[in-house]
Amino acid sequence: MRERHKQLEKAGWIRELVVDRPFADDAEKIYDLLGFEVLRLPIGKPWLKKSVSVSPEKPTGPCEVVYVRPRKQKV
Repeated sequence: MRERHKQLEKAGWIRELVVDRPFADDAEKIYDLLGFEVLRLPIGKPWLKKSVSVSPEKPTGPCEVVYVRPRKQKV
């Protein structure tokens, strides 16, 4: 994952958030309105820890990393 992150940084992407999917949907809409391109990547198993406890009242969903970069201006 680190190698992929370095490649994305070279392409101008900035890692902004690590959130669950519903929040990633909201973040994508907001960043789009602000004039950014948005890239969402799922977090793979190596990032997950076995010691994470899950509350039945608040189940966690799959998380995503949200990257943004300024949208290129059309000339």
